Amino acid sequence: MIRHLAVLLIILFLSPVYGASENHAVARVRKGDNIETLLKRYLLTPHICNIEAFADINNLRDKDFIMAGRIYKLPLLIVDFNGKNIRTSTGIKDYDLAKKIEKLNIDLLEKGIRDKTYKENGKLWVPIAEYECETDGTSNSNATIESVKNDNSSKLTSEYSAETALSVKTGTELKRTGVKEIKVPLMGKGYDIVNIEDYSLAGNVYYIISGHGGPDPGAICTECPSRMCEDEYSYDVSLRLARDLMQHGATVHMIVQDEDDGIRDEQFLKCDNDEKLMGESIIPLNQKKRLNDRVVTINRLYKKYKKEGVKIQKAIEIHVDSRSSETRQDVFFYYNKNHKGSKKLAEDTQEVFAAKYDEHQKDRGYKGIVEDRGIYMVRNVLPDMLFVELANIRNASDQKRLIINTNRQALANWLFEGIRK
Repeated sequence: MIRHLAVLLIILFLSPVYGASENHAVARVRKGDNIETLLKRYLLTPHICNIEAFADINNLRDKDFIMAGRIYKLPLLIVDFNGKNIRTSTGIKDYDLAKKIEKLNIDLLEKGIRDKTYKENGKLWVPIAEYECETDGTSNSNATIESVKNDNSSKLTSEYSAETALSVKTGTELKRTGVKEIKVPLMGKGYDIVNIEDYSLAGNVYYIISGHGGPDPGAICTECPSRMCEDEYSYDVSLRLARDLMQHGATVHMIVQDEDDGIRDEQFLKCDNDEKLMGESIIPLNQKKRLNDRVVTINRLYKKYKKEGVKIQKAIEIHVDSRSSETRQDVFFYYNKNHKGSKKLAEDTQEVFAAKYDEHQKDRGYKGIVEDRGIYMVRNVLPDMLFVELANIRNASDQKRLIINTNRQALANWLFEGIRK
C-alpha cells in the first residue's frame, strides 16, 4: 500500500495536479482520514501549527472535515535543490534545521513516499510549519519599517483585454507632469520618478501585500513557454498599484519588497527568492511565521497611524491562483465577513471590474466573485482588507492577463479605481 501511494504521488507531481499544488506536495485523502492521520502518514507532527498551515493552504473553513478521494496540498513546500546544500537552496541559515529537513527527506524515501533522493531529482520537500510551532507566537517586533511615501496614479487609459495588449502607457512613456515629482527607487528604472498629480488621497494609508515571496514562489506554471512564478507577477501588479496610489498623495507601505525587481515590462518575469519584509527582514520559510510577521507589521503601523488621527487605512493582498489548465478564471475577491469595511472594499472593486469588462469586452461577460473567506491575512489584519486573485496561472487565456505588461498596468489601474472609492 505504501509503495502504491508513492507511485500515486509521483504521478500526481508529473500531471497537471502538480502545477495546481502551488509548489506544495499533494496527497489524496483515504476513507476514514482526518487531517491528523494524513499529516502522520507524511511524517508530519499533527500539532496546531501543521493543522493550521494545512487549513490555510487549502482554504478550509472547517479544520475537522476533509473529503475522502479529494487531493489536498500538504504543508510541504517543494524547493529546487541547487546541487550544493540545503541551506543555500532554501535560504535557511540554521545548520541544525537544515539537517532536520535532510532527515525528513531521507525518511520519506525510506517510507516509499518519495522514490528518489533530493539530490537525484533536484527537489527538496521542506516542511513549512513542522519545526517552528513553539515560536509561532513570537514575531519580529523589531523589524525595520521602511515606508514608501506615495504619489498618485497617472491618468492612464484603463483598457484591459485578456486577449491582446492595450494602449496603456508604461515606463518612460508616462507623461512627466504633476504638482510634485518624487524619486522612488523601489519602482525600478523608467518608473522611479513618480509625479504627484493631486493630493486627493493625502492622509490615506494603504498597505500593499504581494503574495508569497522569499523562499515561497507561490503557484508555478512549469508547462508555460517560460517558467512563471506567482510571486513575481503579483509583485509587479502590486508595485504598479502602489505607484497609482502615490500619484494622488497617499501614503503606501509595500510589505514585501525586492530591491532588484522594480516594475518590469517583459512578458516572462524571472523567478528569484530575494524578496524581504519591508525591504529589511528575511522572509521565513515557515508559512505561519511568515504571515504572522506581515500581520504584526501592518497592525503595528495601523495603530500608529490611528493614534495620529488617520481615518482611512486599507490593505490589499494580491495573488495569482492555480487551477487546472482548462479553467479560465476572472479576477475575484475575498473579504472578512466580520468587517463591514472589508466587504464594501471587495464589492466596490468588483463593481469596477464588472463595468470595465462591460465596456471593453461586452460580449464576454464577467464572472468574478466576491466571497468571505477565513484566510489568515484576511481575518487578522486591522485595516479594511481586500484579497485579490488575478488569474489562473496555468490557463493560456488567463496568462495573457499576466504576461502582457499593459494588461498588468490595467489590472493595477482598475484595482486603484476600486479601492479609492
